[in-house]
Amino acid sequence: MTSTAARTWRPDGPGSFQAPAGVRAVRDREGRLWTRGPTRWTCTGSNWIRWRVLIAEHGPVTEAPAP
Repeated sequence: MTSTAARTWRPDGPGSFQAPAGVRAVRDREGRLWTRGPTRWTCTGSNWIRWRVLIAEHGPVTEAPAP
């Protein structure tokens, strides 16, 4: 069995400007699950923000399994 570590993105690190391809869900520093829509991210289903705002205001974020 192969184990892969979850990727993490920080406001000052690589990948903080544009979401990497294939990432569909992440958890923020408070443990909230954020999911990806076509172009933006949400944790509530009603308020949507861009990846760079998610990283800047809620980061670091860690990759999570999509719901």
